[in-house]
Amino acid sequence: MQPRWERTPDAPFFDGPLYMDAVLRPHRSLSAKAFRAMLIAVLAINLIGAIVFIANGAYPVAGFLGLDVLALYLAFRWNYRAAQAAEYVRIGPGRVHVAAVDKNGVATHWQLNPVWAKVTRDGPGVLIRDSEGQMRLGAFLSPKECESFAVALDAALHRARRGGI
Repeated sequence: MQPRWERTPDAPFFDGPLYMDAVLRPHRSLSAKAFRAMLIAVLAINLIGAIVFIANGAYPVAGFLGLDVLALYLAFRWNYRAAQAAEYVRIGPGRVHVAAVDKNGVATHWQLNPVWAKVTRDGPGVLIRDSEGQMRLGAFLSPKECESFAVALDAALHRARRGGI
């Protein structure tokens, strides 16, 4: 007997209607343009401070003021790279497909029969479970978004079980 949770190397082709085609991404409150503006402002303030310290003979302090700008830049680059992670949920007649893409762009695909799927809320995110496994989706969503996604996911699974009726 083939397991109902099945990892696949690629996204499957869906023939027929889709009851859900969702993309979940972590939210980042600072856009790339706003990040550049903030970094320029911090750099300008630190440059003014460095000029004052150099004028007073404290040359090493100017170097440390440059290090905090570098640390800020690296922290935001790491944060934006982590934001490239995403989860894709597609539900069609007789099939649930979930793809989890990590920050490096490596995707892992799962397929599940919607007849056996059950949606539950337990901790962060939404769980899709059956007797053989479970998968947590949207752990990065706010509680309100999580509840909305759980309702939409459950409705899509219900439609997939009934064949779109």
